[in-house]
Amino acid sequence: MIHDLIAHKSAEENFIVAIDYRCRKNVSLSHKVRRLSLVFGDARYAKTPANIRKSHVRSVRFSGLLESMPCLTEFKLVRVLNLQLSGQGRRDDDMADLSGISEMLQLRYLQIACDVCIKLPNHVLQYLGTLDITDARFAPVPWDVNFPRLLHLHLSLPVQRDLLDGIDRIRSPSLMSLGKLNNLQELHLTISSLSTFQHVAKNMEALGSLLGGHGNLKTIAVAHASSATNTAASKTNILWDCMEPPPLLERFEFSPHTSCIFSQVPSWVGKLDNLCILKIAVRGLLTHCVDNLRGLPALTTLSLYVETPPDNKIIFDKVGFSVLKYFMFTFMRGIAMVKFEADAMPNLWKLKLVFDAIPPMDQQWKTNGHGTALISIDYMLGLREIFTKFGGAAADLEYVSRIGIVSNHLSNPIIDVQLAGSGSYGDENTEVEITTTDEILGEIPDKIII
Repeated sequence: MIHDLIAHKSAEENFIVAIDYRCRKNVSLSHKVRRLSLVFGDARYAKTPANIRKSHVRSVRFSGLLESMPCLTEFKLVRVLNLQLSGQGRRDDDMADLSGISEMLQLRYLQIACDVCIKLPNHVLQYLGTLDITDARFAPVPWDVNFPRLLHLHLSLPVQRDLLDGIDRIRSPSLMSLGKLNNLQELHLTISSLSTFQHVAKNMEALGSLLGGHGNLKTIAVAHASSATNTAASKTNILWDCMEPPPLLERFEFSPHTSCIFSQVPSWVGKLDNLCILKIAVRGLLTHCVDNLRGLPALTTLSLYVETPPDNKIIFDKVGFSVLKYFMFTFMRGIAMVKFEADAMPNLWKLKLVFDAIPPMDQQWKTNGHGTALISIDYMLGLREIFTKFGGAAADLEYVSRIGIVSNHLSNPIIDVQLAGSGSYGDENTEVEITTTDEILGEIPDKIII
């Protein structure tokens, strides 16, 4: 109600003005406009109203064709700029020149989406803190020179060139300027489905050398484009075993749906005392990798994807994982033997176990030995939810319960058994960020429940 009142008063006083060219609605304007939204769609001759005093505008959102975009140099005091641009009718090799943004000296936040290549500002934006160009192709730019105070960077890995194409070869022959963004705290990368195997491998190698030892970086997140459909056979190994880890890293996420995979959990992950969220896909899981993870003092959220199940049983005992609240354990091929001993992971709230298949009856008895469950969950004190997903047909759910694949202690929550779609790894929304305990549980905290 308070939000609605503020929005109404803001619109009434022209503090916020939204102009949708498609609605043809008359909007009264005044010099008080601070936040301006222009939605022109595919209208080629739409224009920004002339009676807006642009020197008062602090936030601009524009959606429409490139030729209808207002003159950016007139909005000199804008702090937030969101451009959703369409190059309809233009050739693929055309360039959208946005260098005029350089004159917005107070700009703090810049988001650009465009279907043709863009030319970013060619002068220093001293105060820019956030740059989001995930949905845009861009010409090489000296990041450290133009954006010296950048804190948050969202971009797609270039499809037609390598990361190292951005090197300032005169001043810094061995490092791309991206690696010299000394204030950068958050880096989000998206890998296009159009990238080749060799191209991704080269970019990942470059990225590791650039980010290693970064003094302020707290988040590294690598996701896949929405159209990406990568299989395990097409994945490239990420060779970051010798990378010096960023010491302040709190969140490290590599989507299992990208064309990248680690051979194993890098040993340096065990040195990240501030790491809270880890999402990683590996070829195989060795005992020492689990030992590295169990010793992380701040780890609350762990999503671990394993391509090839180990031959030996994976055992989680009461050692380590002392603050872990969410654990998703996924096998992208087949099924594995997993055991959670009594009092393991003492603060765990939600447990998800995902397997790509259900073993045939004969294979289960041969592998596991006369009736002992493949998955054994002893009493876990803090556990509130347990989910298991298996690949297969709907009729297989009855088979799962009948042959006793999963053994669960009577004092634990009842297991929610589901089917996982083929190739989905049981993760329908793979890019959802889980950052708080409330999001882990998906419920209101106990302290405010009446």
